[in-house]
Amino acid sequence: MKHIKVANCDLDASEISLGCMRIADMANPDISTLIHTALDEGINFFDHADVYGGGKSEAKFAEALGMTPQLRETMILQTKVGIRKASFDFSKEHILEAVDGSLKRLQTDYLDVVLLHRPDALVEPEEVAEAFTSLQDSGKVKYFGVSNQNPMQIELLKKFVKQPLIFNQLQLSITNTGMIDAGINVNMEIDPSIDRDGSILDYCRLHDITIQPWSPFQFGFFEGVFLDNDK
Repeated sequence: MKHIKVANCDLDASEISLGCMRIADMANPDISTLIHTALDEGINFFDHADVYGGGKSEAKFAEALGMTPQLRETMILQTKVGIRKASFDFSKEHILEAVDGSLKRLQTDYLDVVLLHRPDALVEPEEVAEAFTSLQDSGKVKYFGVSNQNPMQIELLKKFVKQPLIFNQLQLSITNTGMIDAGINVNMEIDPSIDRDGSILDYCRLHDITIQPWSPFQFGFFEGVFLDNDK
């Protein structure tokens, strides 16, 4: 398994990460097999979110694994916070509360990475900055990032947040190539030339923000994977 040195931090991450959104409905022995197979293949990066399975995905991950301090040190654990039922909440209070919940469910005293889960268009960046500083100073979170955010949303956060934003988790795959299409079809009067995300690919590359492609095998939004799909 190839590893990458993530910019602006000391993380040595496997190029492939294991997304844990769908493990909430799996049996613990199957989850254990899944995680240990990933570890055996050199995958050390595991992606969570506090809303996955209503928190069950994080809890079952740790339960099935029988989390220990020694095992924890072999992993990079990332979670995402900021989504409430039918709304977003990037307030300091909610971010701190959400991280504490994830720490408890994952049976660990720190997280390697916390991402803001999708954009809150009306975010109060001062509150995010206060939350990030509190989490880093307390040792609960090492690094921070965002997901599905465009350049101006990131710039707004950077005006207040002192920590580098090391990741942007975006939809990018063989079947979701919009950010690449727009760069290839510059100055063309065709749909693929439409820039729908503010040139986020170029922005992240210029600012050393590592892009995490989410659901890289996904077809459509909830239509399964593209492998062996007739469409």
